[in-house]
Amino acid sequence: MQSAALAACGLLLIGVVLRARIGWLQRALIPASVAGGMVGLAVVQSARGLDESTGADALVGAWSEVVHWVAVDCPSELSGWPGWLIAVIFAGLLLDRPARMDRGGWRRVMAEGLMVWVIIAGQVALGLLATWLIIQPLYPEIPAGFGLLIETGWAGGHGTAAAMGGVFRDTVGWEQGADLGVFMATVGLGWSVVSGIAWTNLAVRRGWTRVSIDKLTTAAGGTLEPVDQRPAIGRGVIRSDVLDPLVFQVLVLAMAFLVGVAASWAVKSVGLQLVGGLEGRVAAETIAKLQRSVENLPLFLFTLLGGLAVRRGLDLSGWGHLVDGDSIRRLTAGAMEFLVVAAIASLRLDAVLDLAGPLAVLIVLAVGWTAVCLLWIGRRVLPGDRWMELGLINYGMSTGTTATGLLLLRMVDKDLESGAAEDYALAAPLSAPFIGGGLLTLMMPLLLEFVSLGVVAAVALATVVGLVLLGVLLGRRA
Repeated sequence: MQSAALAACGLLLIGVVLRARIGWLQRALIPASVAGGMVGLAVVQSARGLDESTGADALVGAWSEVVHWVAVDCPSELSGWPGWLIAVIFAGLLLDRPARMDRGGWRRVMAEGLMVWVIIAGQVALGLLATWLIIQPLYPEIPAGFGLLIETGWAGGHGTAAAMGGVFRDTVGWEQGADLGVFMATVGLGWSVVSGIAWTNLAVRRGWTRVSIDKLTTAAGGTLEPVDQRPAIGRGVIRSDVLDPLVFQVLVLAMAFLVGVAASWAVKSVGLQLVGGLEGRVAAETIAKLQRSVENLPLFLFTLLGGLAVRRGLDLSGWGHLVDGDSIRRLTAGAMEFLVVAAIASLRLDAVLDLAGPLAVLIVLAVGWTAVCLLWIGRRVLPGDRWMELGLINYGMSTGTTATGLLLLRMVDKDLESGAAEDYALAAPLSAPFIGGGLLTLMMPLLLEFVSLGVVAAVALATVVGLVLLGVLLGRRA
């Protein structure tokens, strides 16, 4: 743990130096966390190649342990950070600035929830159509669920890919499903970072975001704030002889996080008990799917509500002034920096290329669909004052992980002031339990065992068209 933390700090420092010294990094608006993460990724991949090609025994003394730590132990430790750090970030969103869910707020949340359904349902529809019309005629041995790999890997990520591997194996006996799902998740995550930075630069230069290109390029020209313009990063609300003011804000944030963890445990415990009560009345496969759906509820949903509960509780008790918004934003921004560098440095680039042709078809469709959703559909469905900010979060979610989406958002909204992060988090309950790794995702392979692939693909496509039309209609009325 300590070594991995020091490695992450070192990568962030390297990223700062690279950002200060390399002009194209400044012009491309690439944050230090991304630059440091890419350095870490290159180092880890090189160490893995050395460790696997020569073997640890061929290295002398302590060098074998160092190479093994860089290749295996450190990335393994870092890979567990994003899930927890995302939860920390969302714990601070409504703790810092509680969302006012007025009529306009609910409209934004509904539009965001509908957009997520459009993106993921489109991934399913395109994947199934490609499998039905293109892939299976050329590769008859490929199962009908092959097209689900777009949603499994891109919208679902590595966690869903691992879970769906068991579903593919148990429902259709497809042993390759797990490996291909992880491969798609890895490709999606890599593409998410590369293309997302390009889209972000385009958005800023076209004026699609609240941040102007002049402001960003001015900031990109250097690393340090001017001495006479350095902003305060927080205010103390408690005397330092009692407790350091920043530590006090850490405790407030930790309280919100713990409330979210407790809520997650309670909801999952009750949910699993309710599902367990169905034994004997429902098929064992259905029970297993319901259990996985409950267990896969993301922690950040609960920590978001934990932050809201703590803030509301403090406000009602007259202690709301104890929360310093600037300090909370700095803490969550710090968590974001470590999240980004850990997520990039711990990427696994192992490729499963036995089915390179069919996988290439799915990847091309996924690339095209996510771009259309970002630039065309999202602009017509999402709120006009933050459509690009929300679109960037959705883009990261639908190509890799929510962490990547937040990375892209922070490039144009470094303090998360646009409200897009809050809208995304509040809309997550409308989709997360069902798609992108939820209940419907887990049930799709079983459905394809009983319903024709062509029928399911046609229904999925009709659903996407209907959702897009509904979203455009609602967007015009907003």
